[in-house]
Amino acid sequence: MAAEFELGDYILVQDGKTFEIFRRMSSESIRYHVAFLGVDVKPRGDEFRVRLGARNGDDQILGGVRLSMDPEQFARFREFMALAIAARDRTDAA
Repeated sequence: MAAEFELGDYILVQDGKTFEIFRRMSSESIRYHVAFLGVDVKPRGDEFRVRLGARNGDDQILGGVRLSMDPEQFARFREFMALAIAARDRTDAA
C-alpha cells in the first residue's frame, strides 16, 4: 500500500521501491527507485530545508525538489521517509 506526504504544492508518494514526487500545476512527476533517492536536510532557524533527488555519491543530490518545513511538518516527513528507508534497505539486502 502506498504512503503519501502532502506539503503545499507537492505530494510525495512512496509505493514499494518507487518514490514519486508530484507537483500541482504540472503534468509530469519525478520518479526514483528508493536505492537512488537522496535526501539532504539543513535546519535553518525555525524551519528545515529539505532537498530530495537522485543521490550521486555520498554528498551530492541531483535534480529533484527543495522543500521548506516547520518542525511539525518535518516530524511527519521523517515518519514518512522511514518507509522509503526501509524499502531501500530491503533492496540492498537482496
